[in-house]
Amino acid sequence: MSIRTITDLLASSPAKDWAVGQFNSHNLVMMGAALAAARAERAPVILAVGYQSTKYFSLQALAAAMRVLAEEADVPVAIHLDHARELERVREALDCGFSSVMFDGSALSFEDNVAKTRQVVAMARDAGASVEGEVGVVPQPGAKPGEIGLTDIGQATEFAGLTGVDLLAVSLGSVHGMTEASLAIDQALLEKLGQAIPVPLVLHGASGVTDEAVRQAITKGVRKINVNTALKAAAVRKMREALTARPDTDLLEVMDIGGRAITELAVHKLRVFGASGRA
Repeated sequence: MSIRTITDLLASSPAKDWAVGQFNSHNLVMMGAALAAARAERAPVILAVGYQSTKYFSLQALAAAMRVLAEEADVPVAIHLDHARELERVREALDCGFSSVMFDGSALSFEDNVAKTRQVVAMARDAGASVEGEVGVVPQPGAKPGEIGLTDIGQATEFAGLTGVDLLAVSLGSVHGMTEASLAIDQALLEKLGQAIPVPLVLHGASGVTDEAVRQAITKGVRKINVNTALKAAAVRKMREALTARPDTDLLEVMDIGGRAITELAVHKLRVFGASGRA
């Protein structure tokens, strides 16, 4: 099946009662595990890589692996660059065949975020790719209260109009890098954002958000949900259990155990997102 943009994935099943799942997949095992979940659930899916992934593999190698797996899959797949902060990295990703890119200008001034995101949109349009922007700050674990910048409705609305992004990541109280789902999010703010902003909204840091909060968020305009840390934590937990029980377990078997744990969790997430059967 051909690689799709995120816009295509959402348009293929336009009812706004579900969200597409983005699973950050830092190597071939994680990519295959995420796709196994999507096939099992007949769900569209986004495979994503970002700065964590490129610490270990080049962007070109990751893109090649994702392209091959996506083209072999019998469900719609988008391949996405997550949290790019440099225009050069966006250009590199588009040249590698990514069907979607996220430019994260949340640390910039509003004016610089708009200006650079506009450049990303222009590049992506030429390449036939979709674009995700961000307004507000979704922090890393341990962030101080002043570093948690919830999205301003007026700025977000203006940003969407000025940049022409296809999707907008917003800050609602979630936190990147959480291994357990314990957070609620600001549903009242989300409802206002969903009413004001004409493009689909994106929830980052969903590993730390409870299933019930996620379900509520979908009814208020969230159409894309990112999962990263929870997948890694699930794999590590099962791999550790296997090695504790049998320290001489073969490496390939351990990797397979980790992959199956990722698939199991991804299946659960797709069901929570209402994505099952949307392919």
